[in-house]
Parts: sequence; structure tokens; C-alpha cells
Amino acid sequence: MWRFAPQRTGVQSSCVFCLKNGNCLDIAFLRVESIWLGLEAGEDGWNKVETAIDAMFQTCNKVMIESLRIGKEFVSFQSALAEKYPIITIRVYADLKTCFNRVKNRDSSAHIAVSDANVIEYNRMAAAVSRNWDLEINNNGPAPDVDILDAIQSVGAVILKE
Repeated sequence: MWRFAPQRTGVQSSCVFCLKNGNCLDIAFLRVESIWLGLEAGEDGWNKVETAIDAMFQTCNKVMIESLRIGKEFVSFQSALAEKYPIITIRVYADLKTCFNRVKNRDSSAHIAVSDANVIEYNRMAAAVSRNWDLEINNNGPAPDVDILDAIQSVGAVILKE
């Protein structure tokens, strides 16, 4: 559903986030699953994600990632980021049936493999996360691209996408 845009005047292409209809925002999207998939034994994934975010901020004004926001390691990761950057959190959610369908039909080479039991458990854990979200998007439909773009624009600089 999401892709990076071609080069635009005055904007680095890696700093532009676009939906499939061609609408774009000046937000860089970091695909963290590729970082997790590339870890060597004993490597700190959250440290590698933080380093990648820091590198992106060298050329981009806004960075967005996707995370379940669970675990004490995530809390430490977010605290470290909050010392350096303003953080806005967006909860994007869908029901379990929709999640199952999307996991089964996604490109498995770009995502961490998960079993049906994992999908159930991750959804249970993510649903239990209670935060003061800056924005919530129901993505059962999925949400129309224009609605997602309008919602994201309404909260400003985005660092985390839920």
C-alpha cells in the first residue's frame, strides 16, 4: 500500500512518503522489519533502528517507523529518541480477521514470518497498549489514502506509526 515517491524538486526522494494513489507527504518511512531481519546473533535491534533513524534525520525533517510499542526495550528505545526528537504517536488498527488476511497475503520476503498463534498474540498485546495517542486510524477498510494523509498531516511531524 505504501511506496516512496520519485525525486521531487527540492525534496530528497527518500524523504517523501507516498501512498499508492500518488499523494505524498514530506516524511521518510523507515522499514524497520528489514533491520530486524538482518540482525546477527547478539545484535541490539533497537539500537540499530535508532542509528538508522539518526542517519535519516541527517537529510530528512520527518521520520516515521512502524512498531507494536510493546516491551521494556521499546520503552527504552522511545525514551532515547524523545531526548533527541519530538515524538508523535499514531495508532493504526484493524480487527484480528483483517490482520490474519493481510499477514497471509503480504510479501513474506520483506516481513518477519509469523504464525497464526503469533498474529493472535501480537494483536492481543498491541490492543492492550494504552497510550495517549496523538491520532488513531481504523484501517479495517483499509482506510482511504486521502484520509490517512489528511490525518497524518493534521498532527504534524511524525516519528512513530503504530
